[in-house]
Amino acid sequence: MGPPVTGEPIPWHELQRVAPIARKGAVEQLLSLWKRQKGRTDPDPLWGDEIEYTLINLDARASRATLLLNQEEVLRKCQEQCANTEDLEPWNEVLIQPEWGRYMIEATPGEPYGGEIMDLLRVETNMKRRRKLIRQCLSPDQHPVSLCVFPGLGMKEQFMIPEYENSAKTSHSEIYCPVSRYIMVTKNLVARRQRRVETYIPVYRDDKTESPFHDKTGSYEYPAEHQPPVDAKEGHVHLDGIGLGLGSCSIQVTFQAPNESEARWLHDQLIALGPIMLALTAATPIYKGYLVDTDVRWNRISECFDDRTSEELATTPPRYSWNRTYISKEAPADVSSKSMLNPMDQAVKQRLLDGGMDEPLAMHFATILSRDPVMLNRVDLENFDPNGTGLFDVIYSSVWQYVRLKMPLSDDGPGWRVEFRPMEVQLTDFDNAAFSVFMYLLCRAITTFHLNLYVPVDKISESMEHAQKRNAATEERVWFRHSGWSSTGQCERPLRQRKGCCVKSSGHTSPYALLTVDEIINGEDPKVPSSFPGLINIVWAYLQYKNTSLQEQKTIKPYLDVVSKRANGELPTPAQWMRSFVMGHEEYERDSHVGEKIRYDLMQEIVRMGE
Repeated sequence: MGPPVTGEPIPWHELQRVAPIARKGAVEQLLSLWKRQKGRTDPDPLWGDEIEYTLINLDARASRATLLLNQEEVLRKCQEQCANTEDLEPWNEVLIQPEWGRYMIEATPGEPYGGEIMDLLRVETNMKRRRKLIRQCLSPDQHPVSLCVFPGLGMKEQFMIPEYENSAKTSHSEIYCPVSRYIMVTKNLVARRQRRVETYIPVYRDDKTESPFHDKTGSYEYPAEHQPPVDAKEGHVHLDGIGLGLGSCSIQVTFQAPNESEARWLHDQLIALGPIMLALTAATPIYKGYLVDTDVRWNRISECFDDRTSEELATTPPRYSWNRTYISKEAPADVSSKSMLNPMDQAVKQRLLDGGMDEPLAMHFATILSRDPVMLNRVDLENFDPNGTGLFDVIYSSVWQYVRLKMPLSDDGPGWRVEFRPMEVQLTDFDNAAFSVFMYLLCRAITTFHLNLYVPVDKISESMEHAQKRNAATEERVWFRHSGWSSTGQCERPLRQRKGCCVKSSGHTSPYALLTVDEIINGEDPKVPSSFPGLINIVWAYLQYKNTSLQEQKTIKPYLDVVSKRANGELPTPAQWMRSFVMGHEEYERDSHVGEKIRYDLMQEIVRMGE
């Protein structure tokens, strides 16, 4: 959810005036913080996850599912229950927090997980406790679902306020979480872009889909203007409003590295994994009551969250985007972006260099801190403390790249961490645990074996486009380093440091290739010399290197099997499963339209699966 913002937030007409002062202050705080923390070490491999839940109401009499705007009441009851809980083991504590929409709840473990097998086996238990705690704060017909996007979001009358019988007159402001951070960020993003927020998604064309197809569901954010918008694209579902992006749910995992150097290396390796894990967790085949021809939410969030002016569209990356900078000192020279990294205030970069930062890290922070802030409060600005963290933390946290380096903000808090953000939330606690555990083990393998998964930054864009297509997990290819991922130099390390991981580079002219997700996860054809063994096999090699017992390996295997079978097509992604459910429903007319009864039955089944 980002750092808390206390005090009075600054609206855009003032924020743009003080932005240069805020940026300068953020840079000074960053340098002060970095100098204090750059030598910090934290050997414990702590980690955690964040799951965002959607609150829904199921009306059995009307066969109708709606979003439940009841966040404040749920938070209050959850806090009371947590306060009254006695003798709860620390590993099973949970933390419940607000999210952007009043129909959303964020939940995390109360304490970070450790790295022992027993810790990994407690992840699913903790996730079940979170869901159960939220469920106990709702009435029998209300449920928390780990659903990426509610299939009716964007249509009218899709919200239910508990104290009212009719949701038809729900105002847009009632949908926001009443926290100043969310309200002001939303207003400032719209004010900066100077035009209405819109995005278009290609509709899934079935046998009886209208041709030409026009979205007839009308406008969500601008109901008084036109229905449908006069500039609507044929063959596309029309979304308008930041809420249709911010209202998406995901699962994010954060890993603590032993020091700054290892955190920067891990950050870079995870960039190449973003498209792969997005495709494997795809869970968004429906928008505004239509089947669409994509399976994930990523571009929708990016476009709904886009604060760029018309002039910046061609030169400036979206605020919500994939990473464009590698930050490790060991990054190969041929993987840097060849495109301009605007916005880039050279004075910001130079100040960081003058303050002692190396080029890759200074470039990374400069590309973020050069942006206009979209959220500040007067206290941080007027009572500026160069040794504080308020300005830096708020500005840095308002650029949402899918891998984020997180610095230690205090001496007694968490250390150097890396947050992995592209995965879509899964429908069940088991699947969410499976992808969380897999990512943790893979991160440990990357840092232990010092794996080199670098792919040129400019190829990540192509991979992200492929990963968002329908059935990408089994039908698309993404760029990956299939040779040289463990170099000869690395293989010359002591045997105990290279068990099960090192191979010689193959004879390929390029170490990068377009591979299927199955080849990346489960391995290329073993008959081909020096073929890539697959990320799953690298994880197994790590477990063997750690002398994990056969019994412990057996308990972990069901989680790794989920990832493996998603990649080879034996298990469907949530998007594939939901699409199949809709197309097999007796009321579906092969016209791409997901009617109210279908949406209700789909939600019922998802509730049954989750609870």
